[in-house]
Amino acid sequence: MTFRIIAPSAAALLIALGASAQAAPTASSSVFATGGPVGGTQPDSVTIGDGSVWVEYGNGADSTGASGSSTIVQYSPGGAVQHTYSIPGLVDGLKFNPVTGKVWALQNNDGNATLSIIDPTTHAVSGPLSYAAPPYAYSPNGGNGRGYDDVVFLGGKVYLSYTNPVNPTDPVLQILNNGNSPTGTLTTTNILTASQTGIPSPDIDSLKSTPSGGLVLTSEGDGPGTGNPVGTFSLISNPGTVNQTVTNVPVTDASGNPSEGMDDVIFPGVTQGTLFATDTKTDKVYEVRLTGLDPNAPIIAFNGGSIGGFNEVAVVNPLTGVVETPILTGLSSPHGLDFIPFAVPERSTWALMMLGFAGLGFAGYRRAKAAVAA
Repeated sequence: MTFRIIAPSAAALLIALGASAQAAPTASSSVFATGGPVGGTQPDSVTIGDGSVWVEYGNGADSTGASGSSTIVQYSPGGAVQHTYSIPGLVDGLKFNPVTGKVWALQNNDGNATLSIIDPTTHAVSGPLSYAAPPYAYSPNGGNGRGYDDVVFLGGKVYLSYTNPVNPTDPVLQILNNGNSPTGTLTTTNILTASQTGIPSPDIDSLKSTPSGGLVLTSEGDGPGTGNPVGTFSLISNPGTVNQTVTNVPVTDASGNPSEGMDDVIFPGVTQGTLFATDTKTDKVYEVRLTGLDPNAPIIAFNGGSIGGFNEVAVVNPLTGVVETPILTGLSSPHGLDFIPFAVPERSTWALMMLGFAGLGFAGYRRAKAAVAA
């Protein structure tokens, strides 16, 4: 397999993203949920699926699974608690699988990694499924451990971001061989190593898909005082193929000051919708209604970064890597992001829209049934 690292430039990114400059988006934010009513603390990952918003509360659980448990909350579009789930260890990655309609919970990103799968209909939690012995999962006793931070379901394949590489040849991105409905022991195929990212000592974290059908991989530990002095995200096109390429995008403020603590990167893919963002230290989950977005401009959660000296969620210019528009400020520790591509002026409107889509599906079913009967 051939890999090539593309140096960040306006021309390269223009080709990769097809982006163009747009006016600054408008944003209206409110608190969607807090951990208090469900006894949860330290919200991190958030995902949207099956008509619900799913939030993971880490509760201070140990990241090697030695102690504690995480609370997964299934919320209605209006923020009402629909169901709660308790999963042992730290769930660092939470993602809805559109292929199966189930929610994946990635446990213990620093050792003893496992996977549990939630069925939103029956509320059953599978597993936990374990990974094969090294090289798939390092340090079964948690020392200098490795695990999985995030997952993407794309083109029928399942991609996993693999954390804490120690050596240049250590993998940071893999394909799960077991597919979308895994059973038994989990095995993987390496498709990208630490050295192939072109980032010195990457601290791998979130993984998302892009509007063009690629992947965006975030290295959260980058920034001043680390091996890579500027926070960087990596765009991966044609993942897992012989044509796979990596484009690194360093992110700075308008004065050229480097970013750090980049926790999550998401591409909206449309011009309007609702963003969900977790603020870990305050135990809050925010919803931000956005219009006037550039579909190809990334929205990034900066956790303790040097940009402006505070924590924020902001839109970044995809051509230059410069932070252009803060859309959620005054946070303590922003982490997970997810986005639903609809304009949602009010929560009640979203709820009605969801019911409307469900009604259309039911009407289609009745028409099909009537046709068969006729």
